[in-house]
This record gives sequence, structure tokens and C-alpha cells, in this order.
Amino acid sequence: MSQAKKAPRADGYWALALKNVRDPKMLAFASLIIALRVAVKAFRIPLTAGLSLNFDCYINALGSVVYGPLAALLGGAASDTLGCMLFPSGPYFPPFALVEMSSGFIFGCMLWRRRLTVNRVLAAKFLVNLVCNIVLTSLFMKWNYYVMYGLEKAEAYTIINLVRIGKNLVLFPLEAMLITLVLQAAAPILARMHLPQVDAGLLKLEKKHYILLAALLAASAALVLLYINGGAEFIKNHNIKGL
Repeated sequence: MSQAKKAPRADGYWALALKNVRDPKMLAFASLIIALRVAVKAFRIPLTAGLSLNFDCYINALGSVVYGPLAALLGGAASDTLGCMLFPSGPYFPPFALVEMSSGFIFGCMLWRRRLTVNRVLAAKFLVNLVCNIVLTSLFMKWNYYVMYGLEKAEAYTIINLVRIGKNLVLFPLEAMLITLVLQAAAPILARMHLPQVDAGLLKLEKKHYILLAALLAASAALVLLYINGGAEFIKNHNIKGL
């Protein structure tokens, strides 16, 4: 029976996750994922001013499905550090690596050696958006402002940042749809690579799932249009101050 189709035993789950950190085949695959994550950091699709679609999360999820949460932690640290070195967008602030590490860890815990369903994939992406993109990024941004620019600048940045929350909510339906399709399309390729815990039936889509994905696409288009036509300005004007 495929490991991907049965619930993992608690006593062997973390032992296997740790083993993957030392497994040469898994490390080689992780290196490929890291290289791809670094490469795509230079590319994004702009949807409107201040709102764009990047590709890192899809590669991150794909890697985490294969090698699990512990290897994903190391992969996140490596991809963030290398990405900042090759494509710097400002002063390097090491704690931001924890955001990428946490996203890989969440994807790994939610998707690795689990029975993959569309609902589980959507839940994993929602958790990454909430925990990593909204909570952790906001906390580290405030810390970064304090370290780099002082207390006054840090106090001006709100932790409960409605602009960041709004962007993540607008992009979630589109990202959730794309991440599901990427995992479904990649499953046969991964199976042919003879990677452990991987089989060609990782994520099987039925008619109801395609209807759900179509609904997500429609919702995303509507949210992006709403964001462009006054939504962004409304969120900015009603952002919470002093937190």
C-alpha cells in the first residue's frame, strides 16, 4: 500500500522525517527544489499596483509533499538566504527566513504522507497565508523597522495590517486553485522519479473538484476586480492604527 494513501503512524512519522534530512536522494531533490525556489524569486505576475502573483509557494508545497516538514525547514532557510543574496530587495534581515521555513513546515505537516484531498490542500494553503504571510511577516516587519530604523518607525507600522490581510484574502482563491493543479499535474512525474512516499495517485480530481476550482477562479477574479476598483484604497484608509 502506498504511504501516501494511509495515515502515518505517530511513532514513525518524525523518525522518517528526520531520516529524509540525511537521505542522499531526498537531499538531491531538496537541492533541486531550493534552486527552483531561488530562481523564481526574480519573477512575478503583476495583477495591479501593489498586488502580484509569485511562484515560490507552489514549488515549496511540491517539495514538502516529497521530503516532509523537517527537510522543508532547512530548504526554507537555504532558499531565503540564497534568494536575498542573488536578488536583494533591501537590507538582509535573518528572521525573515523563519517565514519561509514555517511555510515549508506547515505544507510538510499537512501534506506529507497524508491522504491528499482538495480540501486538505486548500486548508494547508490557508494556514500558510494566515500564519506565515499575515502573522509572522507582520511581526518580523515591525521588528525589522525597529532594528533598522528605530522605535518611531516601528511604532508607525501596524501589526494588524489590513492591507496585508486584504492582499492575502484576494489572492487566496487563485493561489489555492493553482497549487491544487500543480500538485495534481506533478504527481505522475514524481512517481516516475521513484521517490519514496510518492505515487501517481497523490491527488485525484473528480468533477466536483473541477467545479470547486472553477468557483475559486471566479471568486479570485471578482476579488481582484473589487481590489482594483476601490477596495485597495478603502482598506488603506481604514487600516488599524497604533498596534
